[in-house]
Amino acid sequence: MGSRHRSWVVVGALLVAGAIGACGADEPSAAPSPDDAGDDRRADARSTDPDASTQDAALEASTQDAALDALTDADASLLAPGFVYRDINHVLGTGQSLSVGSQGTPVLSTAQPFDNQMFVTGVIAGGAGLTSFVPLVEGPRETLSSAFASLVTKLARDVVLVGQPAGQTSHDLLVSAHGVGGQPYAALKKNGTLTAYANGIAQAQAAHDLAVAAGKTHVIRAVTNVHGESDHNAQNPAYEADLLEWQRDYETDVRAITGQAEPVPMLHTQFSTWTKLGSRLTTSAVAAAQLSAHVAAPGKIILVGAKYHLPYAPDGVHLTNEGYRHMGEDYAKVYRRVILEGKAWEPVRPKAVTRVGATVTLTMFVPAPPLVLDTQRVSDPGSYGFEWTDDGPDVPTISSVAVTAPDTVTITLSAPPNANGRVRYAFTGVSGALGGPTTGPRGNLRDSDATPSRHGYDLFNWAVHFDVAAP
Repeated sequence: MGSRHRSWVVVGALLVAGAIGACGADEPSAAPSPDDAGDDRRADARSTDPDASTQDAALEASTQDAALDALTDADASLLAPGFVYRDINHVLGTGQSLSVGSQGTPVLSTAQPFDNQMFVTGVIAGGAGLTSFVPLVEGPRETLSSAFASLVTKLARDVVLVGQPAGQTSHDLLVSAHGVGGQPYAALKKNGTLTAYANGIAQAQAAHDLAVAAGKTHVIRAVTNVHGESDHNAQNPAYEADLLEWQRDYETDVRAITGQAEPVPMLHTQFSTWTKLGSRLTTSAVAAAQLSAHVAAPGKIILVGAKYHLPYAPDGVHLTNEGYRHMGEDYAKVYRRVILEGKAWEPVRPKAVTRVGATVTLTMFVPAPPLVLDTQRVSDPGSYGFEWTDDGPDVPTISSVAVTAPDTVTITLSAPPNANGRVRYAFTGVSGALGGPTTGPRGNLRDSDATPSRHGYDLFNWAVHFDVAAP
């Protein structure tokens, strides 16, 4: 691999780690980031002023070249010091319909570009007939599995495992899903009303037995989860606790099979389609619980991000085939950071909130600074998705929202607020609206992650749905 190509990938990896405060790539994104993130008027003008876009693209390109020139091959060694190589790296997949690619047709991933595997029974493997491994491909629908595994392997080969001992310079995955569409946690959990969880444990056992028989090592690296819709409809008040229990059960039962010391984190995403579900509610306690579980169980429940930026099927609830493939790459970036690099992952969310008079300042976790208000990829629902609420009879409105530093958003209210103020983002939607980047609960805040997609997607990290107290 050429040194410049390697450096390009390293820039993406370092950006995810927050080590470089500028966007870098050999292939600039279609919509360049503001060079002055604090000026929201310039950001708005960018969509109508070709000269401004050209100037921004030139500045971004020069920044990228400077970053690339500063890197050396030593920067490519990002593997966690305590990482233990295994022959078979197994990822289980659970959830409901989005975890198994509902409406994700036609299938896109029909060939395996690396050495990733699935059971002979398919990506959605079931709990019986798990007698051998075959190359990982999709069918009858596109799930997140193939895109997830392929990007993990590419990133590992290109960057993370560079310089490792011979025979340990790849990280290929075995992926097996056992989700069931339309089912709440009560059906999918350990000893639930369906056999989904038992199928997942059967997959873990079968993979371990096959590995032992072949003289190979085997580990369960993680569980991917795409879930929440049914528990939202049921208004489950215990969903945060359910997520913690779900992860804990997998980790306990997997370790009993494999004997591994490695943890088994659950990687999940917030669902972003509650306005179109049967209840037609404008807000969702379950989406909030998905963030709360991430905060409550660091390194165990890991929130990849929200899903409002993805392309949705006509029903406004499920993703398109491209949407599932994009989502798989979103999961892959977080897997790389947590499993391979051994680092904590934080999506774009508030780190601290302060207020002086009518000015509210949010300091954010930002995987790859700077923050950007992007109205090209996601349409503006008003105030870039931000809301203010408090206890007063006359609640102030939001006068302006601006990115004022690489990790900072400043909100100016129409007047000093009343008691018990709260800042919300991508929180309230329109009852009956389809989910997605132009219609559903959404916002315009993202980072500048330059991780290279295998399929040409912009793999930015979009801010999650949140509701936080403001002083």
